[in-house]
Order: sequence, then C-alpha cells, then structure tokens
Amino acid sequence: MNKRTRLIVSLLFVVLIILAVAITRFYLNVPKSPAVNGGSDTVEKIVVSNDEEYSIFTDSAGNCGIVQSGRITAVPEWQSLEFAGDYLCIASKRIGGSMKYGCIDFDGNAVVPFVYSKIEKEIMGGSVFYCAESDGSFVVYDSDFTPCFNTAWQSCEFTEDELHLRDNNGSYTYVMSKDGLLFKSANYSGSIMNRPYELNIYSRVLLSKLSPVMIEQMMKFTEIYIEYAFRKDDDEISKAGVDMRNFSMIFPDSDEIMSRRLIAIPEVHVYNVGTENGEALHEVSVSADAELLYTAENGETEKCTNTLKASVRFRGSYETNLEAVSGSFEPQIPDYPQEETTNIIQ
Repeated sequence: MNKRTRLIVSLLFVVLIILAVAITRFYLNVPKSPAVNGGSDTVEKIVVSNDEEYSIFTDSAGNCGIVQSGRITAVPEWQSLEFAGDYLCIASKRIGGSMKYGCIDFDGNAVVPFVYSKIEKEIMGGSVFYCAESDGSFVVYDSDFTPCFNTAWQSCEFTEDELHLRDNNGSYTYVMSKDGLLFKSANYSGSIMNRPYELNIYSRVLLSKLSPVMIEQMMKFTEIYIEYAFRKDDDEISKAGVDMRNFSMIFPDSDEIMSRRLIAIPEVHVYNVGTENGEALHEVSVSADAELLYTAENGETEKCTNTLKASVRFRGSYETNLEAVSGSFEPQIPDYPQEETTNIIQ
C-alpha cells in the first residue's frame, strides 16, 4: 500500500462512523416487530431488575425482553439482554446465521448497531467503558455508549489505570482524569522511501492538542512530502490537495546535483507552534540523512552526505479540519566537502 493510499484509508473511517450513525438511525426508525422464534409477549420469568423498576424477562421460548410494572416496553425478540448505562441494555440476536451484539434502550430501539461479535464491560480508573469487537477491530464506548474515538483499533487493552490502543502504525495510551480520558503517550512507527523511523510523544501539553488520528494524518502526509522533495515527483503531492507553491524541494537551485537519496531518518518530532485564526498550528520536524551525487568543480562526479531538516506545518484543532499548509528543508544550499589545495613554498 503506497503512501497516498494509506492516507486515503486513514480518512475512510470517518465515513464508516457516518455509516454507523446512519445504521443506528435506521434501527431507531424501524417499527418494533412482534416476538419471533415462536415466543410470545408473555412474561415467563423475571431475570433481573434495576433501580428504575425495569426488569429483563424471558418468554416461554427463552427470548428476552424488558418490562416495567407489568407493562412490556421491549418485546422479547433478543437472545440476551444485560443492563448497561442509563436506560440501556447490551443485546444480542441472531443475524445472518451468527450472533451479533448491539445496544438498545428500554423501549427496544437500537442505539448501537448490531455489528459486533461481542461487547465487554471494562473498568478503568473507576470509570465504566465498553469495548466492542467486530472482525478483529475494536471500538471503545463510554458508559453511555458514545464512541470515545472516531476510529477503530486493532487491539484494545484495559488495565486498572490505563487504556492501551494499537492500530497499523501506532500505539497510544490513555489514563483517566477528572475531565475524562487523558492522552498520556503516543508511539508511531512509519517509513519514508523504505527508511524506517519512530515518533514518540510524552508531553501531556502537546498531546492535549492532538489525537491519534491527527498524529497519523500528519505523519502520512509528511511521508508523502519528503518523498516528493527527494524525487521531484509532483504527482503524489498534487493528489494530496495542497498548494504546491508552499512546499519546497531539496536544493531546487543546485543544478550540479545529479541525484538525492535518503539514507536514514535519525529523529522525528512534533511541536505545537501557536495558533492562527483560532486554529492550532503544529509542526513535524524530520532529521534526514541524504546522499548527494553531484558534479564537482573539476567536472568529476562526486558523492557526499548532508543532514537535512524537513519542517512540515499543519493547521487545525480537530481531525476534520486538519490541513497541511507548508513544507521546507534546511539548509537551502548543499554542504559540499572542501576540495584539498596544495600549498607551494616559494
């Protein structure tokens, strides 16, 4: 998968979230059907009750529903029900031959779509969360079943004090604070032109202005820009939808350079560099070792190594409005080795 494709894939999850909301709204608007699987609307057995006088019951066929003071509020069409959150239940039903889990309110309306193979309750820092799994992807919900992140994860691990999340490129840690989840650390692994690099962020101040999706969006574009600057290929960066005039090449006026090759990426950092029109400004700084093949003054083809610094600036406070605004390299003039001179004593 090339850099541009990975950038597009990272943005597709926003579309998936919108689709999930649409599915939820579909469930909300579908009229409730009578009991299925041979069941009835008769309360056979009360399974458990909560403090609001709602009870989960089973009918004669073993299907689950919800009743309050003798009035059935959710017909028994569910394989299982479990109280969760305020006026919510984790529910399961067989769809397409497999058991799927979602969430309903006490009137039987779906508020979380039935697309998960399981939903598990988790306790972290004294707060309740729910981790829902579907085809090896995980979505984290809060106690009211509001998604905590606008993305799914490859792994989701709760400990007593921390939440550890991982996707294709990064691992991210959260802890609880009085204001909710607090971004504690980010570790991102990427590559540019087959040269690997690591980004580690531990500053709570910086992380308070970022999200995992923002970090990944910035790094994926930075990869595209640096490859563009080395290869002089306008196609990739123009497809990213940025103003190319704000993104400079490496030594663009040095006609003696025959080729530029990326050797290694020793350091990568992210900084917050203020605000502009009310939006946060971020900068990705990349240290890059480059091998230059050039024509020396004597006409010979020579080779040297320069350490370059790429600075890529972004504007935006949220995942949905983050945009790349400029990119540049320093130094602007290559550092060639000094030619040896011979001193002649008169």
